[in-house]
Amino acid sequence: MKFLTALIVMMGISTAAMAQSVVVDVVLNPMGDFKGKTSDLKGEAIVKGDEVSAQNIVVNLKNLKTGVEVRDKHTQKYLETSKFPEAVLVSATGKGGKGTGKIKIRGVEKDIAGTYKVEGKVLKAVFKLKLSDFGISDINYMGVGVEDEITLNVNVPVKS
Repeated sequence: MKFLTALIVMMGISTAAMAQSVVVDVVLNPMGDFKGKTSDLKGEAIVKGDEVSAQNIVVNLKNLKTGVEVRDKHTQKYLETSKFPEAVLVSATGKGGKGTGKIKIRGVEKDIAGTYKVEGKVLKAVFKLKLSDFGISDINYMGVGVEDEITLNVNVPVKS
């Protein structure tokens, strides 16, 4: 549960009211779930016709909050934010509501794929990540563990 927000690792979508945000949906085992949230990110998506692209969208993981102080501390520990304070969407492209790209978390770069939609001046993207792909595993606190797969919801401003 602690880190899981880790994933949050990187970008996410929260509410339509926020122009830029990352929300990480984390599922706990044997029960429960939580969200890690931050609006501390930099970058924008570029829209040209029906194509979108983005580069170097940076999320400050040190400001990722889960709503529970002890869980926030565990998240920081598992994400190793003292050593890796940021998650970076290195590059992404999309067309027709589907996109692919590369994300870097804890010094590890991996391919990602997901969906998106542009609403006004905000691009809202959703994709899933496996924490184990970034060297994050065995997250367990008092018998409750974090599932390996998390969902990232990312809202970034759009530039035409």
